[in-house]
Amino acid sequence: MKKIFATSIAVSALCAAIAISLLLWLSAPSAPKISVILDFFANPNHVPIYVAVEKGFFSAEGIEVEILIPANPSDPVKLAAARTVDVALTPQINFLIAKAANLPLIAIGALIETSLGGLLSLKEYEIEELSDLRGKRIGYSLAPLEPILWRTMLASVDVGSDEIELINVGFNTVISLLSHSVDAIGAFRNFELPQVELLGHESVYFPQEDYGVPETYEIILAVNQKLLEERSGELRAFVAGLAQGIAYTREHPQEAFEVFLRARPDLDDELNRRAYAATLPLYAESARHDAPQKWEGMQGYLFQNGLIDKLFPLEELYTDEFL
Repeated sequence: MKKIFATSIAVSALCAAIAISLLLWLSAPSAPKISVILDFFANPNHVPIYVAVEKGFFSAEGIEVEILIPANPSDPVKLAAARTVDVALTPQINFLIAKAANLPLIAIGALIETSLGGLLSLKEYEIEELSDLRGKRIGYSLAPLEPILWRTMLASVDVGSDEIELINVGFNTVISLLSHSVDAIGAFRNFELPQVELLGHESVYFPQEDYGVPETYEIILAVNQKLLEERSGELRAFVAGLAQGIAYTREHPQEAFEVFLRARPDLDDELNRRAYAATLPLYAESARHDAPQKWEGMQGYLFQNGLIDKLFPLEELYTDEFL
């Protein structure tokens, strides 16, 4: 009888402890949530973000991060400006164009620290030097930006605008190149380049920054300006968590990619493995985005080419407060 009574007390005490723990858990304040929208569909560019989520780097900083996929690549900066999302990933070029269109944005960090764009051709088309594109057809997707970039590149090797034919091929760039509908296409060095090589072709690639286009941050973190005051703690935590994700990805590349694939098993193929290998050296160290020459150079270039109609002081474009 004593044993039964003692057992009953023990069970009651355990139940009470569980009830108290549950009550404390339910009453504990939840971690603030930061929503981040990618610049495009999920791909190896985004490995450090998924790593920071899955390895708990964001949660260790006291925040919960929700990753969103845009319906359209032009949406992220608009959604951040409207405060529909907290953080938008976007190319620096897109950010500057949006800023000049009076969207209330500021950059707080970077994910990819260098340019990814350039012109891609094939050796089988007898293209060895950029100047070999004189008299050729060049396919592009996005106007008016791409034609300006490719004309700049070709002008650097004395090929005039009237000596090339620019053709809008939509998003069928690789198909257009391989079918020889065009002789070169605008392409990302970490995606279309390995894609073409995976299909058995010998590529010839000309990085845009080597031919007159200023260096740029390919992917930065943009937020509404008001968030700097209203949610500075959470933004600082986000940048810190991302920086840890980048560091882990650089130091443990295989493990990082496996973490990414567990979150996105649909991307487990050879193309994405090659894309990741090409991207790995390009992640922004410590999520830094504060090289003044990159901001001055690209802003000036866009202004000179009529893509923006105003220039901003650097302190209105980015803050290094959270680095």
